[in-house]
Amino acid sequence: MITEDYVSSETAKLLKEKGFDVECDYLYIDWKLVKAQGYACNWNYGETLFTDYKNECSAPTLQMAMKWLREAHNLHCSVDYDYVLGWYCQITSLKETVEYDYEEMKHYHPDKDNGFSSSEEACESAIKYCLENLI
Repeated sequence: MITEDYVSSETAKLLKEKGFDVECDYLYIDWKLVKAQGYACNWNYGETLFTDYKNECSAPTLQMAMKWLREAHNLHCSVDYDYVLGWYCQITSLKETVEYDYEEMKHYHPDKDNGFSSSEEACESAIKYCLENLI
């Protein structure tokens, strides 16, 4: 069975700090992933679903987080595979790129010399890199 992959709780916290305010099916509550049961959390106005918990963050899928980075911050993350390198990610600033040209890729960011062990790991790393270094 194929399941959705969600950002880590650490990345969810960074997303919240950078203004991510999108309705998600899941939340991190005290850093545990729980189903939101169709309720939205609006972080900008302080409305929360579970008021007894201190650590709450929306838990978007990896794809939702990448779409938010594109739409809100003009940062495009792409993940690919190389036989020698393994999984890797590229981050392109859409605001600065005039033409689609590989010479204009602004960041190439594998955390490891030998790439990542999965597409999802590369995607998570790209999102986290954008949040920590580019926004």
